[in-house]
Amino acid sequence: MNARLPRRAAARAVTALSALISLAGAATAAEPLLIHYNDRPPQHYTQRGVPQGPAIARISAALSTANIPYAFRNTPAKQQLVLLQANDKPACMLAWADIPGRDRVGKFSDVIYKDEPRGSERRLWCTNATPDETMQRLNAALHQQE
Repeated sequence: MNARLPRRAAARAVTALSALISLAGAATAAEPLLIHYNDRPPQHYTQRGVPQGPAIARISAALSTANIPYAFRNTPAKQQLVLLQANDKPACMLAWADIPGRDRVGKFSDVIYKDEPRGSERRLWCTNATPDETMQRLNAALHQQE
């Protein structure tokens, strides 16, 4: 009977550990996708601490439609480049142009807006850590808005 007690305790410990690992994975999955932006009125800017502008509205609508939890963070452009290079976790940078070579560093969304008068197409530039499935859902939601 003594041999059974340690086995039961070990089985309970394994079950508890499995539950904790599952909870940790669920918590990670629920973390919002950070959308980093810098102020570029009128497309995106901060007013009284709240992100504003048509690009913010378009991204918010697409992410909501795609059922992707998100949060905006006002981040200088140079810091955004550091985050992309680090590739530590899923995150996207708003309003970057898809120019040759950048796709080696991250993934681009479909077009968010055209920068007038230059006409350059602005997109989300996301870390490679951003899941492909997230990018696909986001792009599908952007297409629904057209």
